[in-house]
Amino acid sequence: MKPASIDERTLTPLFDIGAVWAILWARRVIVLAIAGAAVLLALSYLAVTKPSYTATASILIDPRDTRATNFNNVLPGIGSDSAAIASQVFVIQSPDLLGAVFKSQKLDSDPEFAGGGLASRLFGAGASAPQDAAFKRFQSKVSVEREGLTYVINVSFTSPSPEKAARIANAIVDQYRAGLVGERESANSDVNTLLTDRISGLQKDVSDAERTVEDFKTKHNIVNSTDGGTLQSQLDQLTTQLIAAQGDADQAKDRYNQALAAGSSPAGLAKLADILTSTSAIKLRDDYNQRATELASLQTMYGPRHPTIGRLQSELERLKRLMSAEADRIRQQLKASYDLAVQNVGKLQDKLEALRQQSTNSNIAQVQLRQLESKAQAARAVLDDYLKRAQETSQMQGVQTSEARKIGVASPPVQPTWPKPVLLLLVSAVLGLLAGCGLALALGPVSQPQEDPQSPTAAVPEPFVDRKDSAPVSPRPLPVPANFGEYRLPGVAGGTAYSNIKAIRKQLFQTGNETLSLAVLKIMRQMVLHLNDHGKPFVILVSSIHSSFEARIAGAMLGIGMQRADQNVLMVEIGDRLSSATTDGAGLFIDGATGLQTIVCSSVAEKSPGVADRNSFRGILAEAGSAFDFVLVIAPSLNENGWNPELFAKADLALLALSPSEQPSEAARLLAQKFGAGQIGRSATLVVAPADARPAAAIDSPRAAGEQRRSAAARG
Repeated sequence: MKPASIDERTLTPLFDIGAVWAILWARRVIVLAIAGAAVLLALSYLAVTKPSYTATASILIDPRDTRATNFNNVLPGIGSDSAAIASQVFVIQSPDLLGAVFKSQKLDSDPEFAGGGLASRLFGAGASAPQDAAFKRFQSKVSVEREGLTYVINVSFTSPSPEKAARIANAIVDQYRAGLVGERESANSDVNTLLTDRISGLQKDVSDAERTVEDFKTKHNIVNSTDGGTLQSQLDQLTTQLIAAQGDADQAKDRYNQALAAGSSPAGLAKLADILTSTSAIKLRDDYNQRATELASLQTMYGPRHPTIGRLQSELERLKRLMSAEADRIRQQLKASYDLAVQNVGKLQDKLEALRQQSTNSNIAQVQLRQLESKAQAARAVLDDYLKRAQETSQMQGVQTSEARKIGVASPPVQPTWPKPVLLLLVSAVLGLLAGCGLALALGPVSQPQEDPQSPTAAVPEPFVDRKDSAPVSPRPLPVPANFGEYRLPGVAGGTAYSNIKAIRKQLFQTGNETLSLAVLKIMRQMVLHLNDHGKPFVILVSSIHSSFEARIAGAMLGIGMQRADQNVLMVEIGDRLSSATTDGAGLFIDGATGLQTIVCSSVAEKSPGVADRNSFRGILAEAGSAFDFVLVIAPSLNENGWNPELFAKADLALLALSPSEQPSEAARLLAQKFGAGQIGRSATLVVAPADARPAAAIDSPRAAGEQRRSAAARG
């Protein structure tokens, strides 16, 4: 059978504050005693403890780099990085810095630190052990903390003397600031010494490199480019001259060709005169033109046979010969100019080729020369840097500033930092109360004395009536049993107990319904809360006031519900009912209506007190042992005669099933009459109502509500 799941959304809390308070109140003496002992211990500690004072000095690590010059510092500043600032805390706590303060303040002879402990006096430590122990005691009283994520560091020192605490805190800060400046000065001095030692060697390296460059230039005939005598400059000059000579040769060739094409005629002579300026050719051409004009004029006048005509023709022939001779002379002169230009071009080409060959041979030397010049230049640059840096570091001696600036000077404190009486007493009282409460709760619930149901003190007090004519004084109201609420039957109104029980089982074990009814679950939860923890089984007594109908219904509902919750339940019916499933009426059988293991006691009264008959209620509980989780006892109604008080004494809880018309006050009255008013706290009431009945709140009268309130006040 699959166990039912429990929906706890509407259940009461498991932690009972009232029960806890009842335990603490019952054991209040223990709680107060432990709290008082804790306060006494705190007072004793305050009496024997010497007060200690803590002085604090604050420094600011300024990330800004203060510079008196534009020189770069040899040792840069701490910087603004958070890790760098945090690391200064460990620098201040370092043994070197604290050791310097320890020696400068002569604390090795201070009784506060130099006094040996019990172990050193008993075992006789070595000569160096007391010195180390004194320094460790001094170191343990130093506290260095960074103020959040700021650049502020607080240096604190604790001592029984406030003046000593302030003096040592300031000494630690001064030592740290002096150490920062000293580090820079020492770094400058060391760097200056190293630079001076290296400068002489660098100067020799530069001199050797420059001498090597000059020797290489002389060997390979490489002149300075600024003098204009390098091979490249000569190549450039010859190339320019060659281009100019080539142009002149081309021009001379063109003039010569034009002269050859002009011929010796007067027209050709005119062209030659344009090519090469010649006054003779111009004069001959003018004379020829004049004679030709004159001849043409005279031929018209005198005819071809006139002597003047012959003379003029002879003159023209002579001029033609002269012009031809002049043309030949001009052509020869142009030819000579052309040959000279060609010769000049050839010479320049030869020189250029020679220089190119020399330049090719010099390129390899230039590569080596550049390498030598680079080495010399690098050595010169390094030497310049060393000389400049040496001058800077020598001038920076004595002008270094510290990044740590004191912003808070430690002063002798007025109030001791420890012990704090108010805080110590308050904490000790709180811890004592907590310890006392824990011990009181650990001891478990307070055992209540069981009240004898037959004792006369358990009887309900009679109302006191004054013998005078005054009104009777009302007795103290009886407490009302715990109210488990109301359970509505799922069966048809007016049905028998058997049919209603069958309907209850059908509802709780319906196929697919894995969640208990909230009404049943709530009643079961309230029942469990009223049980004290002990070994199995738990005995639940179910009874009623008048009719046993409600008791049978309530017992069956609880038994089926606990079985649905995977609990092993035994149903015990007190009476003479015999089931059809049994043959002898005394054995264990499965009830047809509830489906529970059931046993019937033959009678209410025990046959012989003190003897556990197996058919009696005492014998049934003895045989049940731990085989069952719960034993549900269906007892007769309280109004029936022969009710055995042992049933109530054996039960962990007595549940009275009421009809809608019955009041809890009536149940309380019957319980007080039979068992005493002190036993009402071990009982509870449950109203069993048909499905169509009105709510119990509508049936209860104002008188019953008042009784409920008075009962709750009495229990409180």
